[in-house]
Amino acid sequence: MMDPAQHLPRVFQNNLHRLYERVVATSMTNLSVPQPRELENLDTLAAGLDRAEAQVNAHTRNEAAKAFILVLSALFERQLRQWAVHLFVQPRKPDVQRQPFSALLTDCMTEIDMSDLGDIQDVLTEGHKIANIVRHGDGDTSADLRQIAPRLWQSDPGAYVDINPGPSPDSALLIVTDDYLRDYTRAGLRFWGRADRLPGAVNDPPF
Repeated sequence: MMDPAQHLPRVFQNNLHRLYERVVATSMTNLSVPQPRELENLDTLAAGLDRAEAQVNAHTRNEAAKAFILVLSALFERQLRQWAVHLFVQPRKPDVQRQPFSALLTDCMTEIDMSDLGDIQDVLTEGHKIANIVRHGDGDTSADLRQIAPRLWQSDPGAYVDINPGPSPDSALLIVTDDYLRDYTRAGLRFWGRADRLPGAVNDPPF
């Protein structure tokens, strides 16, 4: 009889890879890459329109990236919780469907002896926090993450300009780059590769 705890990691790795390659990477490639611009005085209508177009393109690209980190994180969390149902003896306390993500991730990695992959755990946990900020806006998670990962809010004003009217909440100024989407996806692929204990497992997929 097929054991889901053994076979799901390979299925999940392939599903995550396909989503990134076919949807995320393709969509980001089709969006205009914002070019840094000098913030000079705009003395012509054409210059003003060019600036407005650049700002909208940069804003749209960043909003798309934030939406994709939300999608990727949601997929990984659903995968993790489905796998955990088979990984642990049920019924289990705390229940895998209600246990906080970071605690469940730690329990799963401990259960299958992945304690050496702290870098993967850090990326997946941070991505989960970013997804919560994208979903809910400002709050405790946003404040905490801004303290421990200020790089996510650093941006050259000439490359990205917030277009919200008036002062913007911190969550609106969060920057998610193409590199971050790729790094997050690679962490998920490496996690499932290491969780895959069947012959032919791809522990560190080329990406």
